[in-house]
Amino acid sequence: MSYKTRKNFKPHMMYGDNKSKKANTYEEHLDLQKKGWGHTKKYEKGGLMKGPSHKHGGIPIEVEGGEIVINKTENNAAGKHEKDLLALNNNPDDFEIIRKTDARKRSKRIS
Repeated sequence: MSYKTRKNFKPHMMYGDNKSKKANTYEEHLDLQKKGWGHTKKYEKGGLMKGPSHKHGGIPIEVEGGEIVINKTENNAAGKHEKDLLALNNNPDDFEIIRKTDARKRSKRIS
């Protein structure tokens, strides 16, 4: 998506500084672009993405080698673990979070 002229500009979302903002004018677009904003969301620190489904355009994101993306269906199935999975982004060395959650789940089944 490149707007080289004001003539072909259309308002659209831009992303930067872990925020999103709609560029309503060509000038706004250029100003955000100068500040390093772009057309894709970056989740360098991880996080839950909110927005339209694939059927309705999805969310343009940027990922890098070594990252894992869990689709919505599987995430919803693992919803009980969502907070634990998000916590791993803040504590990547603390896999005990998942072990404790699994232990609680097993103890509930046994009880």
